[in-house]
Amino acid sequence: MSPLPRAKSARGFSLIEAMAALAIFSIGLLGVLHMNVLASQQNGLARRQSTASKVARDLVDAFERLPYEHTLLSTESTIAPADPRFARFDEVDGRVKLADALALVGERPLLGAAHASVSADGAGSRPGSQPIYEVAWRVAPVKNADGDTEARRILVMVRFPTTAGGFKQVNVWAVKANPQAMGRGAAAIPEI
Repeated sequence: MSPLPRAKSARGFSLIEAMAALAIFSIGLLGVLHMNVLASQQNGLARRQSTASKVARDLVDAFERLPYEHTLLSTESTIAPADPRFARFDEVDGRVKLADALALVGERPLLGAAHASVSADGAGSRPGSQPIYEVAWRVAPVKNADGDTEARRILVMVRFPTTAGGFKQVNVWAVKANPQAMGRGAAAIPEI
């Protein structure tokens, strides 16, 4: 008699091995998807911060073209620029908001570019919606030894909401020199 043929050894994967491989693949895939979501959020934050910087620079450029005695630069803060409260958006002392300034002057004198940038990116684009960007500035006088104002330091603040629920703020400083103080030994403007 001939011997019985031997059963071939089993080949392939068992159900447990396939489920373990699928579980490991799923965990890796979830990690990649989470990383994609985080990257998208960071890209959005970077885009909003870049736009906020652009709005702040546009406003600083507009202030450079305004006369020294312009109404928009006449509200001076009593807070010293070295005080941390000077850069706080929520501090109301001497703060002028862009929306209030446009209503105050009645027209958009040189502030149109900043206002247009803010509006184009969703600030009030839908009725009842909150603006994405809030724009304000604060002015501090630079006085000489006699107490005369030699220049004005201007802090432009642009803030926007983050995905974490708080706010991020971009600050840009400018100095507006008093043309009447030129040539008579103006005070040194402290470093910004």
